[in-house]
Amino acid sequence: MATLTGRAFVGRQREMGKLKGALEDALSGQGQLLMLVGEPGIGKTRTAQELAAHAETLDAQVLWGWCYEEEGAPPFWPWLQPIRSYVQQRDPEQLKVEMGPGAADIAEVVSEVRGKLPSLEPPPALQPEQARFRLFDSITTFLKNAAQSQPLMLVLDDLHWADKPSLLLLQFLARQLTESHLLVVGCYRDLELSRQHPLSEALAQLSRLPVLQRELLLGISQEDTGQ
Repeated sequence: MATLTGRAFVGRQREMGKLKGALEDALSGQGQLLMLVGEPGIGKTRTAQELAAHAETLDAQVLWGWCYEEEGAPPFWPWLQPIRSYVQQRDPEQLKVEMGPGAADIAEVVSEVRGKLPSLEPPPALQPEQARFRLFDSITTFLKNAAQSQPLMLVLDDLHWADKPSLLLLQFLARQLTESHLLVVGCYRDLELSRQHPLSEALAQLSRLPVLQRELLLGISQEDTGQ
């Protein structure tokens, strides 16, 4: 089977069946949030890559963001990477339509937006809580609009290293995934989560949402190992 990495993908038929079902729901306009969970090295990223390859055969666009383990990454780093990649591929007129009035807010964290839309006015000065809400709403609206023209699969890898603002944005977006053509896939290590871990708090909130599907990846079977 062809993959993004060029290596054969063996096993995980049961898991892939469920993941492809969630992808098909998203393609039909029922946005989904998938969480791929497991110990280090169990194949979370590899499984996400296989689902991404399948999504591309169905004419969905796939964007990737990774969390950074060490200090020094800017806030929203796992979101900046896929948004930056998308912005670089689109012409200014399409971006202007998809981002709408939120373009100036997004440009505050993704400088490439202002490179494509240099005439943007600066966003209004707001209190920090109001500015964060406006940014979250602008990014969410933009991603949903972008997925209207071409279904979108967004992968956020290594969420156990995510900064708290990124996790808050994930919660905000997840609440508005219904009636979108957007599939968000998060990968994280469950062994690294204490009750005090920021991701544990985020998952507690996300678990209440009907769009969430959690897939625990275990070791592959003896038969698959033989293959």
